[in-house]
Parts: sequence; C-alpha cells; structure tokens
Amino acid sequence: MPTASASPAAPGSPAARRLAAPGWLDGRLVLGVLLVLLSVVLGARVLANADRSQLVWATTADLAVGAQLEQSDVRAVRVRLFDSVDRYLDATRPPPVGYMVRRGIGAGELLPDDALGLPEEQAFRLVTVPLEAGHFPPDLADEQQVDVWVTPARPPAAAPAAAGGPLALSGAQTVLLGVGVARGPPEDTFSSGATTSPVVLRVRQNDVATLVSAMSLGRIDLVRVPRNGEVSGTRAPPPGRG
Repeated sequence: MPTASASPAAPGSPAARRLAAPGWLDGRLVLGVLLVLLSVVLGARVLANADRSQLVWATTADLAVGAQLEQSDVRAVRVRLFDSVDRYLDATRPPPVGYMVRRGIGAGELLPDDALGLPEEQAFRLVTVPLEAGHFPPDLADEQQVDVWVTPARPPAAAPAAAGGPLALSGAQTVLLGVGVARGPPEDTFSSGATTSPVVLRVRQNDVATLVSAMSLGRIDLVRVPRNGEVSGTRAPPPGRG
C-alpha cells in the first residue's frame, strides 16, 4: 500500500502591528501645529486692523469762549478719526484741566487742540449787564454763548461814537458776537419786584469799552447762539417773492 503523504503545515498568523505614538518630529503633527498658530496670528491681525478707533477727549457740557476747563467738563470717548486724529486731544494723556476755551464748543463735541489756550494767552473781563424781562432767553444758563444787541432809546443831537468801535444811534444793531455767559440770570429776580436781571458776560478785554458804551445807549438784548444741531430761523422772503 502506498503510504499517505504528510499534509502541508498550516500557515502561521501574521504578527499584530500596533500604532506607535506620534513623535514631535512627525510631519503631520508639525503641520497641524503650524496651521493653528498661523490662524491665531491672522485672526489677531484682522481684529487689530478692524479696530482703528482712538481715545480722545470730548466735552460734557457747553463751553463758552473764555471758560476754564475743569475735570468734569471732559470725558474720554473712543471714535474712529482716520487721518484727522491729530486735530483732537489724545485721551490717553491727562485732561487739559485749567486751559481756556478760545471758541465755543457744544456738549458732546470732540475737543480740538486748537480750541484751547493757556490762561495767560486770554485776557477776559467779567461784565455785569442789567437786562429787562423778555430781552434774554428764558433758559439762559452758564457757559452758553450769546450775541449782544443794543437798541438805542433815542438818538441825541450829537453823540460821540462808542469807544472800541462805532455804533450807530438808530435801530437795533449787534454789539458783540459769540460772547460767553459766565453767570446766568438769577431765577427769582423779577419775583422780588426788580425791573432788571443781572447777567455776567465774559468779554475780551478789548471789547469791554464797546459793551459798556452800548449799555449807556439803550436797551440790551441777548440772543443765544444755537448749539448741537439746533435749528435757527431764516429770514422771511420779501413780499411778492416766492
């Protein structure tokens, strides 16, 4: 009998391959870290470029010509000024307390650097003007601006021109423009029977003579200068014109 051939040996199982922990030099890990860092840097740069605002000083109330700034008169605001940032006072620096206002500034306006001056640069005087009832705004308050008008009572036969500037002796006319109100009228003046109410105006030294002369000519009227977008009246067209 033929002998049976031996059966072939069964193949052995392959060895299991275990995943090795990635090392720091693994290319995929390094690439992932670089992508994360790049996205963080780009995001920070985009946010920095988007915020082009600056801190500047703005007023908290109306400031008339000649007013001396106090801490409560200004506050820091963040705005986007682009190329005009150099025109306004930087709020990262101390507030300009003690400086004088050269021109009127409304409440909430940004504070221009050319609107302020040192106290010794401004020579102002305080002049008290007695005003009749109905000849000044009822809501007149400190640090507002007014135009001063005079209406002569009656022209004398021959009167010299007012010192500091000629004033006609007939009809209402302007005396001074953009004058600061240092102290408004007392609330209870006319209730006590007085016929006039005192208003203290802040006047440049060179204009004092003009104002005092105007008070001697006739009735004084104060016309408030509008602020913060207030709408002023316009002159009506002459009859016969649209």
